Amino acid sequence: MIKYLFLFFFFQISIWLFAQNTDREKQELAFEYFRNKEYDKSATLFNELYLSQRNSFFFTYYIQSLQLLGLYEEAEKAIKKEIKKNPADLSFKIMLGNVYKLMNQLDEMKKIYDEVLKSIGPNQSQIFQAANMFLTYQEYNYAEQVYLKGQRLLKNSYNFRLELANLYQIQKLYPKMIDEYLTLLIENPSIIQVVQNRLQQSVYNQEDKTLVELLQSKLIQQIQKNPDATILSEFLIWLYLQQNLFNQALTFAISLDKRFNEDGSRIYSIGQTALANKDYNAALKAFQYIVQKGPRGAWYFEAKSDYLLTLYYQILDDKNIDKNKILELEKELTLYLSTTGINKNTFSAGKILAQLKAFYLNHTDEAIDLLKKMIASNALSLQQFNEAKILLGDIMLMRDDVWEATLLYTQVEKDSPNEPIAHEARYKKAMLAYYTGDFLWAQAQANVLKASTSKLIANDAFALSQFIDENIEIDSTQQTLQTFSKADFFVFKKQDSLALLCLDSILNNPNAYTLHDDAMLKKADILTSLKLYEQAIVLYDSVLNHFEREVTAPIAAYKLANIYQYTLNNKELAMKYLEILFNKYPGNFYSNEARRRYRILRGDIIEDFDKKEPTFAF
Repeated sequence: MIKYLFLFFFFQISIWLFAQNTDREKQELAFEYFRNKEYDKSATLFNELYLSQRNSFFFTYYIQSLQLLGLYEEAEKAIKKEIKKNPADLSFKIMLGNVYKLMNQLDEMKKIYDEVLKSIGPNQSQIFQAANMFLTYQEYNYAEQVYLKGQRLLKNSYNFRLELANLYQIQKLYPKMIDEYLTLLIENPSIIQVVQNRLQQSVYNQEDKTLVELLQSKLIQQIQKNPDATILSEFLIWLYLQQNLFNQALTFAISLDKRFNEDGSRIYSIGQTALANKDYNAALKAFQYIVQKGPRGAWYFEAKSDYLLTLYYQILDDKNIDKNKILELEKELTLYLSTTGINKNTFSAGKILAQLKAFYLNHTDEAIDLLKKMIASNALSLQQFNEAKILLGDIMLMRDDVWEATLLYTQVEKDSPNEPIAHEARYKKAMLAYYTGDFLWAQAQANVLKASTSKLIANDAFALSQFIDENIEIDSTQQTLQTFSKADFFVFKKQDSLALLCLDSILNNPNAYTLHDDAMLKKADILTSLKLYEQAIVLYDSVLNHFEREVTAPIAAYKLANIYQYTLNNKELAMKYLEILFNKYPGNFYSNEARRRYRILRGDIIEDFDKKEPTFAF
């Protein structure tokens, strides 16, 4: 008996599987006919599929096939038949109304659609079904009426504002779209992320920036009408940040901070973003506001340190570095550290002070004493401790104390063997070997670092290894390569005039032609750091035009794009060199970034872009 039962079930399953495979093949064939515009054949198969599976998806394609054949009466008859079987299914009625529209029987269409609207009850699924069907036939007015009726019927359980906003966006009724989103925010502040994402896609993808202005205007109006709806102010702050309008964002953020006696975290975050985007005035304003709250404030020490850090970047970013400003900042940093002492919160201030003394005031002994005091304080985190050691190693190397620099880098490498800072220390050792002419050892270290978890170190290590590999065999005496490495060492020690002399000696030597493109690129980098942009542009262009097959050519194009985009604010020329990068050098390291930046400049996409340029050793 068990055997017979098993055979019976096996037979039934086999029949079911055969039917499934047959339907799958029929489905694929139906869609193939539909794509090939053989609607008579697709209509037959979709009808068979619907009758066997009762899936309305197939019925929709069946009716569409009939309509494309012009068989409206047959479509009408088929739909009416389904309505009799499923009178509660509004999608069939809307489908029938569309058939009447195609037959130009507009009164019948209106009658059907009005019946659908009248029959809608307080059923969310039914409302979605009807609205989606109206949207399918681009009956936007009826879809809107469905949603509005749904709002009345369901009241507080669901408001359909997201759906209405999407509907208005489709119709480009942007004022109504924005109104829905803002009302939704007032009703449900927790949905702010959804609203931001939706508006990021709609408002910011428009080439016409008047939509952004409209959104700002409506936000400000709503804030005035609903002063207690703080979510609107938060949304406006977000909107200003999307446009890098940090001062405007700060105005509203400070207002919220004062009104609700907040801890300044929002202000601090805006300050950091402004600093990253080189809006130093806005960053200073943000950090100063927090500092004025007093040392008991939650973000006082971070804000004070970042305030001093911002002053540091602002001074160095000036076309003509003002020594008096450096001296003033040195005094302010010294005073700050004398009152607070060295600790985790004041570490960045101490590090800035050491850099100022060593690299800009030529007070290397004072910088060394300060860093040694910081290292001996036992008040730093391990990361800060290692950062102080690396900086001390750099200063020792500047003083040509190669042994002490090597010792400090090695200590960091051993103290945190699996951390990114250990890779940085190892790279510093590789560069030290390169500066001193030990090219093979430097290359060996760089080869290990090519697998570093730090992308920047890995890229720099790859560049160093490749540079040595390309030039060490050509220059058997290594004399030209040593001259070039000396130039790099002088750049490191901020002795630009000596570096330029080394590079000019290479450029004036016909036998050193293989290094001419690298020397031009390096010289242009120095001129850029000295703010001599016109001279730098000439050299970068020479590399791009005369050495177009060398690895230096795309680097030159990238740096030209950076100068024109970030320094000279010449959008057209920036786009020109970005386009060269992804068209002429599509496999280059910079090509993906270049394509993205090009699209941003062209207005295809809106994105926050960090304006700080990455630095490359070669």
